[in-house]
Amino acid sequence: MAAPFVFSNLPVELVRDILEHAAHSDRATARNLTLVSSAVRRWTDPILYDTVVLSTARSLRAFVAAIANKPSDFMSTCVRNLGIFTLGPVQSIDRVLTACAGVQSLACGFSLPSYIQTQGTQAVQALKQPREQHLLGLACRDGWDASLVGSTVTHLRIHLTSFDSSRPESPFAFGSTPGPESGWDRLKALPSLSHLAIVYRPSGSTPPTAIIPHLSRLLPSQSNGDGEDCLPSLQLILVQVVGAKKDAAFADETVKALNAAAESAAGQARRIVAELAPSSAARQWEESVRGGQGVWDKAESIVRKRLETK
Repeated sequence: MAAPFVFSNLPVELVRDILEHAAHSDRATARNLTLVSSAVRRWTDPILYDTVVLSTARSLRAFVAAIANKPSDFMSTCVRNLGIFTLGPVQSIDRVLTACAGVQSLACGFSLPSYIQTQGTQAVQALKQPREQHLLGLACRDGWDASLVGSTVTHLRIHLTSFDSSRPESPFAFGSTPGPESGWDRLKALPSLSHLAIVYRPSGSTPPTAIIPHLSRLLPSQSNGDGEDCLPSLQLILVQVVGAKKDAAFADETVKALNAAAESAAGQARRIVAELAPSSAARQWEESVRGGQGVWDKAESIVRKRLETK
């Protein structure tokens, strides 16, 4: 005789709450629940697709196939966090971005110039209201275009490829191409930006703390108001210092020196916080969108304490 269904005497609404809670708690459970019945799949599929991480060409192809098998608006309404860390094919990346138009947090680990060259910027500009974007590794190596960052983005993380304090008008570079188009000016196209994180590898030729005055100019204050250099909505700059294992001591000392310089400079510079970069920025992003500590959480706490003791 068949065993009775354990939930058979419970209201459907309560059964749904229980199964959705189980799906939220464990991804393997969520995948298994999609096999129970079509009704349970409708409840748990949105949870399973809430955060999508594509780290290989194989996972990218599989997700493109999943797009074809879902209702036309499923991905745009269900996928809130999207990480693409495979090089391509760029045509498939473009199809994913087009399908996931409702994404709120987007992390890119593929070459943005290569993507723009073949696919343009239409898919990214069509994102409805992205809040976070992370341009990691290869995404910034050869430069990036502000048109690939949504105008509604408030939190942005980028890799800084070089810093030259001898060029006060354009000390920052985000790509291998020289000239102002590689510098900080492109951020002025992002009016909503409130939180900025830069992944920074200091060089021996420039004192690490030389970056602090230049970063301070980006923060609005009573003295510079909406000046030419500042970003009017910017509240926090997080500097994630990169260092190899053999340079761990140097990276640690750099973090201490940057924080000390920010505090001693006072004013808006106290909104600049340095920390050691995570071993994997992509993994940190994924953990944060899955409910872990946010990328800017610790820095926000430090800034609050600094401002309280002014």
